[in-house]
Amino acid sequence: MLDPNGPDVKKYTVRRGDSWIRMVRKLECSQAMLMHLNGLMDIPILHAGDVFKYRPLNFHVVVNVPEKEVCLYDGKNFVKGYPILAMRDGGKKNVETAVKEDQASVSIYSKQFPSADKTLLLAAGGYVIDASRGAPRSPGFYLSRQDCNELAMLTRAGTRVTILREKGAEQ
Repeated sequence: MLDPNGPDVKKYTVRRGDSWIRMVRKLECSQAMLMHLNGLMDIPILHAGDVFKYRPLNFHVVVNVPEKEVCLYDGKNFVKGYPILAMRDGGKKNVETAVKEDQASVSIYSKQFPSADKTLLLAAGGYVIDASRGAPRSPGFYLSRQDCNELAMLTRAGTRVTILREKGAEQ
């Protein structure tokens, strides 16, 4: 999944007029994943003809509230689970939503971006998936710093998210 030479990794040749933001949207990839697969520590200026490795990210995230776990699925196949360390959730029903955007404390063009903590903003209810830093500040689900940053690398704006609140519900 994170292997730069894995079977799902593809190559993209930069075209005139491409920007980093436009490129990640077109490739259905995250900025963090592009940087990881290409061994980048900062964002270089794009030139037509540059070739970058990418992996389309079409995963599905399931926040399983009763089990206190955030799960990543590829289709119906379970990929990985991340324990929820803290949560602030007043909801009663299951919710289908999506990742609205991922944020970092610095710009994607900053040299600190690869090591910056990432936060996933969900489209529904102002919920976040974030790194746990004490008591939850916003409605959401809080993971370890490492787990949250890995999940942010494996998701993108538009990634489907299901919040399961009823025990025994199907994903």
